[in-house]
Amino acid sequence: MALRPAFALRDALVSTVILACLAVLTVPAISQVRMDTSRQVCNGNYRFIAQSGAMYANDFAGQMWALSWYRGMPYQGGIIPGTYYFDSNVEGQAHQAMAILRRLSPLMRNETIPGGFVASAWYSHLALADYVNLPLPASYLVCPDDLPRQRFLDGDFRALEAGNLGDSNPYRRAHTSSYMTDLYRWSPSRQETAIENGRVRKSTMVWINNTTIGLDPGSISNGISDSFRPRLESDVRFPSNKVALSDDYARHNGKPRYYAYQSASQDLLFYDGSVRFFRTDSTNPGWTPTSSVIRGNMKSRYSFIKQADIWGGLDNNASQASFTAGWYRYTRGGLFGWDVPRLASMVGKLPSATVVENEADTSAATGTW
Repeated sequence: MALRPAFALRDALVSTVILACLAVLTVPAISQVRMDTSRQVCNGNYRFIAQSGAMYANDFAGQMWALSWYRGMPYQGGIIPGTYYFDSNVEGQAHQAMAILRRLSPLMRNETIPGGFVASAWYSHLALADYVNLPLPASYLVCPDDLPRQRFLDGDFRALEAGNLGDSNPYRRAHTSSYMTDLYRWSPSRQETAIENGRVRKSTMVWINNTTIGLDPGSISNGISDSFRPRLESDVRFPSNKVALSDDYARHNGKPRYYAYQSASQDLLFYDGSVRFFRTDSTNPGWTPTSSVIRGNMKSRYSFIKQADIWGGLDNNASQASFTAGWYRYTRGGLFGWDVPRLASMVGKLPSATVVENEADTSAATGTW
């Protein structure tokens, strides 16, 4: 009887080894392609935002997109009986943000404004969403590697329903964006002083330290009531060096990492509309922003503690981490300053209070803040 050809055990083992080798070579390549693709989608989001922002500025006489309801503006939105006048820009912006959420998102139709809602700190992107008039949550506001927000886009709200976000109504967090707007788009770029109701009031940029939001000398109510307002494109100096939009996490190279880690790297959107890739420690370190004296010498570096959250990760799965600089978030005098690049000799090093790096002249005509 003729014998039929068949695989020997040795042949099967050799085939298995070959397939395993091919898998080892192929899987990283596929993973890299996926990361490159998601990065391109993310860059596309940035460019869409930049183009929409340019059209907004053209339609609004050079004003950059930002929440714009202001102190003294009458509001007749049906929420408050009769005609109501806002006491401050911050209050007006809170009402505007909630009005946009109610109109564009079915999740927020019946929601009310929470106490202490500084809308421009986390929801400034709603001004652009209102302009392009697209439903919320919106894909162009979410990085493709921002998995929690991507799940929200797909209608999976289980993480929100678990109530682990520290928010009395966590559904608001589903309408935040992966991309953080530069605070200077709507806050003062230098300290101002005014007399209101017989009191000396000051303004400087809002600072955020996890759960703390304040205004020098301590609260929103003590600040100049109309200092937080939309800014003009012409106010921005060094637009090719000033970061307009960034992500809290570097997401396109494996596990998301908080942006303030020195070796984290990501694409940044600049005020000139360009999108460029930077490692964090190649950008300028930030300083404590709530004092005109400290901001004047620009050497007291901004320190803060970041708590772990569902949006991304901290190294070594830490529950919190300390950072010594705000980097491109808290740097260079706001609209008048610059964020990147850092001095080449300082890249890879922690910021030093004894070294002045790429400082721009942000002084007023009198030479003071």
